[in-house]
Amino acid sequence: MPSLSIRFSVPERPRHSMSKPARKRLQAMAQGRGADERLAVPLAFDAAAQISARPLEDFHVDPTQLANGLSELQRAIGSEVICCALADDFEYASAGGELALEPMLAPGTRVAASLEACRRLRATGGDALALVAGLTGPATLAARFGSDVPTAGAVFSALAKEFCAAGADLILIFEPTPPADPQAWEDALKTTGNIARFHRALALLVDRAGPLPQAASIALDSPAEGEVGVTLTAGIVPADASIETLQAWVVAVGAA
Repeated sequence: MPSLSIRFSVPERPRHSMSKPARKRLQAMAQGRGADERLAVPLAFDAAAQISARPLEDFHVDPTQLANGLSELQRAIGSEVICCALADDFEYASAGGELALEPMLAPGTRVAASLEACRRLRATGGDALALVAGLTGPATLAARFGSDVPTAGAVFSALAKEFCAAGADLILIFEPTPPADPQAWEDALKTTGNIARFHRALALLVDRAGPLPQAASIALDSPAEGEVGVTLTAGIVPADASIETLQAWVVAVGAA
């Protein structure tokens, strides 16, 4: 296996949070002690392939390239956050059409590569960096795999647990599909919220109201000061987004 060389840049934090690094701020939010904390989270993952100069299909399944590319992206844009996974159908691509955790975790899959990158980044990044895992929500998983929400919810919660154990501090739940079984959907999200809290992590919904809090969002091309709590880019950042645009968003949204 090639040697792993990861360099981190620890940006200056906004004045209101200078005493707490990014991971500690997220942990405070997860434990209900972070009422005044803020964190700007650019949903940038594929953009790291620019730096690695690798085709996306290769980049997605190589944990060494993922860890190096994502850390270099963090360094380039001055962020306090690294997104180790960002949904984008990566569960379906990893499972080969079978809604089960085991095939997703098989070596060579996108899920397995993101998990290993998360472990490596956690081991080397310390508290200065917060690690994010964006997962597809149970309602959308059920629709994508042609399954029922209880089954999808169990797989979703188990995958969230894997990422929390790997060192993720923030679980983002991308759920564009309305739940066919609202009660099973809520149960799965509550279970995942409990799993995240056990690991001192925070679980948030993206663009859908439910039993977990929602993250705020600000457009990449119209950055402004972020709200208290977690603020995301409005949508996943495209692979060809410019580093300068991402830098400007991080600076503006993280300002205090």
